[in-house]
Amino acid sequence: MRISDRAVPIVPALAALLGGLWGVRRGSMWQDEATTYAVAGRALPDLWRTLGNVDAVHGFYYLSLHPFIRLVGAALPAEVVIRIPSVLATAVAAAGVAAVGRRLVSAQAGLYAGLAYAAAPVVVFHAQEGRSYALVAAAVVEATRLLATALPDPSRRTTWARYGVACLLNLFAVLALAAHAVTVLVAAARGGGKGMAWRWAGAAAGALLAVLPVAWTAFGQRGQVAWLERPGLPEVKALVARFAGTGVLLAATVVLVALGLTTNREGDMAGTAAGRAPGGPGRLPGIAAFAVPLALLPPALLLVVSQIHPFYQDRYVLFSMAGLAPALGAGLARAVRLLPRTGWVRAAAALALPALMLGASLPAQVAVRRIDSRPDDPAAVARIIGSGRRPGDAVLFLPSIRRLVAEAYPASFRGVRDAALRAGGAASGTLAGRELPAGEIAASLGAASRVWVVSRSHPAPADLSSPRDSAKRLLLRESYRRERTVRVLGYAVRLYTRVSP
Repeated sequence: MRISDRAVPIVPALAALLGGLWGVRRGSMWQDEATTYAVAGRALPDLWRTLGNVDAVHGFYYLSLHPFIRLVGAALPAEVVIRIPSVLATAVAAAGVAAVGRRLVSAQAGLYAGLAYAAAPVVVFHAQEGRSYALVAAAVVEATRLLATALPDPSRRTTWARYGVACLLNLFAVLALAAHAVTVLVAAARGGGKGMAWRWAGAAAGALLAVLPVAWTAFGQRGQVAWLERPGLPEVKALVARFAGTGVLLAATVVLVALGLTTNREGDMAGTAAGRAPGGPGRLPGIAAFAVPLALLPPALLLVVSQIHPFYQDRYVLFSMAGLAPALGAGLARAVRLLPRTGWVRAAAALALPALMLGASLPAQVAVRRIDSRPDDPAAVARIIGSGRRPGDAVLFLPSIRRLVAEAYPASFRGVRDAALRAGGAASGTLAGRELPAGEIAASLGAASRVWVVSRSHPAPADLSSPRDSAKRLLLRESYRRERTVRVLGYAVRLYTRVSP
């Protein structure tokens, strides 16, 4: 099947764009997205002060998103506004994956690789997520594409400079440098271009030096992820399921990846025409040298490091899909070529194989677009309080981080007094503001006859053990009666009425 080189990146980009926009609203931000909306929407001085205290690891993302939020304003729902950049980044990444597959194998393999990336449920999940991971993945894909461009001709200084910049978006993207180091070593061992390894090392060192101040600041904020635990075999299994599927889909993925990694580029029409056989001076190594390190090394390194200090979350290595997808695309292209050329068989298979893979992933595709694909539903909390509030009502958050619900949906809390709040998040440079000392909360609450309480559905006792939260709970127990409790995804909303003077 002949495919236009121009269509190779365009078709996956359009597929990713349409897939990302399908169901993008979902009706609610979850807590991490509420953090994005609250922090990135602050005035620049407040945003900069916040990054000095928390979330420096996402600093570049927040600063990039800030003008978009200010520009779009109320023209779109807030949850859509913060997700649009992720949708666009996923489309760019799908195009980049296709370009890498085309360069390493063939136009057909590139097309399949880009479509495999765009249709992967884990990719769609983060395409519809108002967080930085889709943008980080797009940056790593671009760095990988630039590496594939620079290796045959290491004298391209501009390409190396752009490569270094592409590695700066997020600290965890630095893990991709380890994968690229393996690719460069393989290329050098096969007689790559003169000075290739040194030029790559210079670009990588520049990127590392540039992110060093952010890394230092983020290390001081590592308490933010103190809740993470050391990953084990269950986390490894979940990672495989998220990235490669389960059951029949996993088996098909393994077979196709094995086919792709053993693809001989010399036998491919596009590879032969370009004269890019594996090995040799100024020539690219095979697809395995790119795909295997990028797919396996970043998650493996993060799992190992997390045995010493837990940092592991599978979303931190979303960009490893940029290693799996080209191998899968090459496998699909090779599977088609193995079929007889006679009649319509090969042409039908060229359409049927990727369609079957997509069909197998459809249940997961639908699942990631539901509200319950995320841990919580702050919009439901906001609707309950917005519809039930009365003049003079107060609200308490247990613990204070639950105040992000009000940061994300402030209109629903208008007129409801936050009795424990001393300074808001923007003014204090924190995620959810600073609260009054425990001894001052009762006086601040005053004679409020009704108090709304927002907490997790079943919070752990340790989460509510601070002096402030203990004071809130004691005050409610001694002076108020619980009138009703409404549980929604991830939250409980309780209404208390005063029973004592």
